[in-house]
Amino acid sequence: MWTNQSPNDSYWLRVSDKGADYQLSPNFQLREAQCKDGCDMVLIHPALVDLAQHLRDMFGPIRVCSWYRTVEHNRTIGGTHNSKHTMGMAFDWYPLKEDLLETQAIVKKMPIGGVGLYEGFTHCDVHGQRRRWDG
Repeated sequence: MWTNQSPNDSYWLRVSDKGADYQLSPNFQLREAQCKDGCDMVLIHPALVDLAQHLRDMFGPIRVCSWYRTVEHNRTIGGTHNSKHTMGMAFDWYPLKEDLLETQAIVKKMPIGGVGLYEGFTHCDVHGQRRRWDG
């Protein structure tokens, strides 16, 4: 479900058409997925939206640090050249009410494509098979 998804299934949403408050899921709005460079277009994979909502349901409120990134913005911030963020297939997040290390211990056991454990946040993506790394 959250592994080995195809980037061809990601879809584009225009913030100016849908509005920043457009609900992607019960607890996530389009503004949270928008690139930090303010780009009007947002690329989103439906399995990632499902995963984000699932994590929210498990851990309570979570803050998304980074979701979709344009290739230009990804380059500017030093992201990897094949970042799953640029495919709409990754997001970085941290829990607002739960312990980060405890949530990371749980998430790294889940059937998710990629899980990167960093100081301050967790990276999750739905691309490829199970991959785990420490940042």
